[in-house]
Amino acid sequence: MGDFTGMLGWLFLPQFAANLVLKTAHWILLRLSPRLVPHKSTSVYVLHQRISYALVIALYLLYTMWSTEQSLGTNYYHAFGLSPSDFSESRLRRSFRQVSLRLHPDKNPEGHKQFIIMQHAYKVLSNPLSRFAYDRAGHTAVACQSCKTLGDYMLMAIPRRLSVYLAYTMGCVAMQVFRIGKYGAFWQYIAIGAFAALELTMLTSTKEPGIIRVLLALVPHRTGHEMAQILQQGMVCFFIALNQIVPQFVPQEKNVSSLELAKELATAIKATKAEVENKSRRLADVFKGSGLEKVMTDEFKEELQLSMTLASSAKFQAEFTDRLNASRQASSA
Repeated sequence: MGDFTGMLGWLFLPQFAANLVLKTAHWILLRLSPRLVPHKSTSVYVLHQRISYALVIALYLLYTMWSTEQSLGTNYYHAFGLSPSDFSESRLRRSFRQVSLRLHPDKNPEGHKQFIIMQHAYKVLSNPLSRFAYDRAGHTAVACQSCKTLGDYMLMAIPRRLSVYLAYTMGCVAMQVFRIGKYGAFWQYIAIGAFAALELTMLTSTKEPGIIRVLLALVPHRTGHEMAQILQQGMVCFFIALNQIVPQFVPQEKNVSSLELAKELATAIKATKAEVENKSRRLADVFKGSGLEKVMTDEFKEELQLSMTLASSAKFQAEFTDRLNASRQASSA
């Protein structure tokens, strides 16, 4: 439900917020320096709209990342007031004793369920193998009851984690089939492969990848698995943001059929003939009485009509060629 709500947010909130930001900015400028507020029919106003939209998308991307981090909730380390970066078994035992005194069913009957959860968390963190699996693969890995070795935990975790990237890939393919999110499509596949390789390295190596260590230094209360989840969500949101920002600054393909272009050409040629006739009549008035008006006007009409028709045809050819190339690229993609 949260992911669905987030997608709806990406679809509807940015445009609403961008309009609000633009109106607020122009309201402030109108009181500080009215000459800086452009008219709605100008290109400067359109530029302001695009900048407002891009700013809102960038801020919403940061908010989504923060919201993802918050939605992860507390982990087993939080439950004992610890963090992965400064973990020690002695501190874990001391914290567990304090929690046990507070939540033990004999003293706190209402805390029975929470006490069982804390017991499980202590069991996971006190075992180096299960703690490693928890740090790298999360709750699903340590839920394995038959896992005895590190290899068992990883064999349980790797297929589940890689299936996430398979789902991302299938989603990207579906978007391409329905012609959604065309910007950065190639780099999206590269990013999925890079993140899959990063997490696979994290699951199979005794040392966490450098980028994970850097991020854990910035967010020390999260595990490597949780940081991977945040990065995954950031990747998805980044490409959504990219496909919303780029169209604001990149000219869009004209969706004009060849029949419509032909009609435009016919209209242009008709207008050309009328313009040639008007100019020819004015030229005939200049040479009136000289005996040359017929020869001059006929030659003028022929040359002018030829040049103007060629110009209209060249424009038609350019637009038709662009449309044809775009169609070929779309069909081959």
